[in-house]
Amino acid sequence: MDGSDGAECGSVGPLAVEPLMTIDELLRSPQRRDHAAMPETDALTELDGLQEADLVDARFVASEASLAVLFDLRGSLQFRMANVAVLAMRDVRHVDWTCAEPRGPRWVAHYVMGSKPDILKDLFKLELVCLRGWRLSAMATSAEFFVGDVPGLPEAPPNFVEDDERTIMEGMPAWDSTFKPEWATFIDPPSSQHT
Repeated sequence: MDGSDGAECGSVGPLAVEPLMTIDELLRSPQRRDHAAMPETDALTELDGLQEADLVDARFVASEASLAVLFDLRGSLQFRMANVAVLAMRDVRHVDWTCAEPRGPRWVAHYVMGSKPDILKDLFKLELVCLRGWRLSAMATSAEFFVGDVPGLPEAPPNFVEDDERTIMEGMPAWDSTFKPEWATFIDPPSSQHT
């Protein structure tokens, strides 16, 4: 994907050094673009860039027309230098979420088997296919992809079958986790300009 349909793809810029913040704070920060730098893989442009990442949570905020998806990267095939990623879509035009499995235990890994980013008529489109029949498809006018670390996460994810609830919660990223963004990429609508 090269942005030839008019959408602007951006990723190169200085890496800002800021104090740690939560993932929620990052998504609302006017300085979030200061983290622009190319990660190992760019999920906004590369087919299957999120393969084997664990889709931990997705949050749609209707009043903001925004969708954010939280990934645990510790088992992913493409990332070795970071443990968490967040993909945010703004001015969301369409979201489709399907799940083929009945509700089960609270903690279940949903590894991404396929991720397909695309640009269609000036809209960013993302399709995710995960284990256990989870599918997410969304379109928005812009998208942001942040990769970094949640300090203190163990090297491997917790065991969802054998570990107790506290061990699992302490071993997984969450929206209120302290986050150190290292890289970020952005896709903006053609009329948008950022300094």
